[in-house]
Amino acid sequence: MKYFLVLMLLFLSCSKTEKLNDFSLRVEVSGLKKGTLYLEKFNDSTLFKMDSAFFKGNNSVEFKGKINGPEIMILSLTYENESKPKQFPFFVENSDMIVKTRLKDFGYKVYSEGSKNDSIYREYLEINKKFNNEKLDLISKSLEFKKFKNNDSVTLYDNKLLTLNKRQFLHNANFAIRHSAYTISPYIAITDLRESSKILDTIYKSLDEGIKKSKYGLELKSLID
Repeated sequence: MKYFLVLMLLFLSCSKTEKLNDFSLRVEVSGLKKGTLYLEKFNDSTLFKMDSAFFKGNNSVEFKGKINGPEIMILSLTYENESKPKQFPFFVENSDMIVKTRLKDFGYKVYSEGSKNDSIYREYLEINKKFNNEKLDLISKSLEFKKFKNNDSVTLYDNKLLTLNKRQFLHNANFAIRHSAYTISPYIAITDLRESSKILDTIYKSLDEGIKKSKYGLELKSLID
């Protein structure tokens, strides 16, 4: 009986150890000599630190942990005498992942592998970056014409901005529907498309059954109930 109990304890111990390695994330930051990288996640709208790793002459650091399914986490870097950390979101999955970026454009130029959701997310962010740059250009032109009190031109560029906002919204909705087999779909819905309950409902209905049960699928369901 004692021998059986010992075997059971060893089995449970090994099971717990294996579960802790549900994901592995290696991060490379070129140009960084010394700094601290934090892996953070949101819990009830509060960002808290899950783990940290130190760069000190090494080329990369690694995080290991456990998650129930794909979710957004934050990679936050502090170094030298910077008052604010550099941060960017990353879609962590139950897999072996690699993230590569550079210190000078940390988070703006990111190469990742091992996370399908993150690959889709990078594509989504790149397209929205183009939309946002166009909007900034229109806003700049509108403000310039306001200086000269050219109301007709101001109205023209303001209307162009409204049209562009609608195009971006519809693009993001279609993007979420096209990727309804991935967790990124409900994540886009709850972060960027909340203003339309009809769109939220359409996206939810398009989701694969497994995605509906994911963290963001359940959050999306709570928004439309």
